[in-house]
Amino acid sequence: MGKRSWGFTLIELLVVNAIIAILAAILFPAFARAREMAKKTKCLSYLRQLGMANLMYAQDWDGRFIVEPTQNNPHPGLCRALYPYTSNRTIFYCPSAAACEQYAQSPDYQGPPESIIDTDENWAQGYISYRYFCFLVTDARNTNFRPQIIDAASPADCWLMSDWFRQKSPYFPHQYEHRYGLNVLHVDTHIRFVMGRPQDTYLKTSCQTSRS
Repeated sequence: MGKRSWGFTLIELLVVNAIIAILAAILFPAFARAREMAKKTKCLSYLRQLGMANLMYAQDWDGRFIVEPTQNNPHPGLCRALYPYTSNRTIFYCPSAAACEQYAQSPDYQGPPESIIDTDENWAQGYISYRYFCFLVTDARNTNFRPQIIDAASPADCWLMSDWFRQKSPYFPHQYEHRYGLNVLHVDTHIRFVMGRPQDTYLKTSCQTSRS
């Protein structure tokens, strides 16, 4: 009797490859969703820490939040004011910011081009990956959000910070069920995920300062 060959036939190899391809098609999107959910959760944690830093700052300054010139970058004043309460620059940068960098730097969307990733140069200039909503003047290049001065006693639903976005950009930092959205930090430090156009939700909040 001759020795029996234990090698696979061509058909068997094709079947195995087909099974692997099917499993990959099923599992890879699930892995991608899991990674994105992890980034979204970490971003939420960063925003919560920034919210606590804002409240600690307000406690030291008669309930007042930092007032920035505009909602948009750069935010050197905000970074300088909050860093002593955090000692961690990483939390100023959403883990999903790199996916938005090409849209942030593009001149094709409303608002000024900018960089939103964690680099020494960006940190030195105050470029971060979050928007800040206690500000004095509407940037002439982005008029979708009204100026407002808010403090720790303002209504709880007032927006204090949010993920980066640009109006008419096709991409926001996080994806959920095939729709893009962003985490929003409110004055009382609760965080909500907003899908669709941020302006529409923002304009529904009444955030007048409690001070004269």
